[in-house]
Amino acid sequence: MWLIGHCYNPFTMEWDEKKQLAHIADAYGTDKFQDRIDELTGVFMMGWIVEKTIHFQVDPSGMYGAWYGEMPDGNFMMSSHTQLFDDVYGLEMTDFVKELINYRWYHRVMGPYMPGDISPYNCVKRIVVNIDFEYTPGKGVKHHRFYPVRDIKMTENDKEYNDVIRYSADILKRNAELLLKKWDKPAISLTGGIDSNTTFAACNGYYDKYATFSYQSAPKEVPDVVAAKKIADHFKTKHTIYQIPDNDRDIKDFEVKAAILDHNDGYIAPQCPNEVRKRCYLEEHCDIDVEVKSWVSETIRAYWYKHYNRTSMPDLSPKLFRNLYKIFLGNRCMAHKIDKIFADYINKYEYKEAVANGYLPADLHYNEVTWGSWGGLNITEMRYCFDITFLYNNRKFLDSLLRVPLKKRISDEHHVDMKKYLNKELYDMNIRVVNMKETNTRANLLNLIFTLNMWLPF
Repeated sequence: MWLIGHCYNPFTMEWDEKKQLAHIADAYGTDKFQDRIDELTGVFMMGWIVEKTIHFQVDPSGMYGAWYGEMPDGNFMMSSHTQLFDDVYGLEMTDFVKELINYRWYHRVMGPYMPGDISPYNCVKRIVVNIDFEYTPGKGVKHHRFYPVRDIKMTENDKEYNDVIRYSADILKRNAELLLKKWDKPAISLTGGIDSNTTFAACNGYYDKYATFSYQSAPKEVPDVVAAKKIADHFKTKHTIYQIPDNDRDIKDFEVKAAILDHNDGYIAPQCPNEVRKRCYLEEHCDIDVEVKSWVSETIRAYWYKHYNRTSMPDLSPKLFRNLYKIFLGNRCMAHKIDKIFADYINKYEYKEAVANGYLPADLHYNEVTWGSWGGLNITEMRYCFDITFLYNNRKFLDSLLRVPLKKRISDEHHVDMKKYLNKELYDMNIRVVNMKETNTRANLLNLIFTLNMWLPF
């Protein structure tokens, strides 16, 4: 077996990758094999070789963005960067991707990323979350969905709900303990948001061993900086605020570094200047081993429902996945092209079967498309600064909280209850910064566009 990236197991409390892989390998050929993989938290691509066949999959949310393909010379290649395929083989970006990245709304709705499993090149595909891939020379690639494949059992009473909260929060707590064995200088990127608050709460009891930091690169980040300092000061945790320069000229070799980041992104995800300055400044000034980030949590927080201020979503369809991906209200030709991509994607990766098991299409889209494509691409680029990990990125943890009724997930009741369980003192501070863009007016306008897109028959 092999693994690229990092992982740790909150069920066995093992943090050494070699020992974890040995533990998994011992169960090969049994039902416990995939179950042991599902115990892992981290950011990774992993696999195993049986005779001439190589199996591979990525972490539970695709935070380790990874791609694969059979090259023109017959060689099989996998990489965390799509651009590397071009650098090695001189591949040509497809006409469709060229058209897509120049579409006026490509940068809207979560930012720039590819739909479905496509890449800038015809022969390269994304390694999709929750899918086991296998490649055999001469036979190509096959794949099957290993999660979710069983009916989800929703919590039906207070006892079941509270059991889920304790079970899930304890996973976070154990993950926080394991990080201290794995890295010497871990630091939580702290904000006033519920995700970051809960990450900080999970580190309760270890505040003398964790550092925290926040940064200000745009006016919208000021409330989070203020809240983060208040939390850190209260718990006497080391906290650093990084004031990101407003001018490119204040960053040494800015143009060169910006070009490197653009190249690493494969020229499909250009960043705003303040984001580029942030990466460059943190790489130079932030002396840590690993950033403890709070992404991934949005999956269990029913993000798409919040984004559009909805309590329900349309049934699974290519049109639904397209409308969750981008806005194509004024370009129906592009909309139809994206529909075809998602029709193939939904069929290829067995989404009808997953939805039949009771999992919500919008949750699956956010975890496997938005995180898997946009998130993985961004985290790969962010690791230019330092390693990044997520206490939330554990399949058993995510699956447990998807059992919470949708209404509680939309309201964040489950997140608040985990924070209360992990650190009552932090809970009592009642600090909660909501994204300045997440207003009801904005969500209602977005829902109007979303609804119109779903209604249009052409």
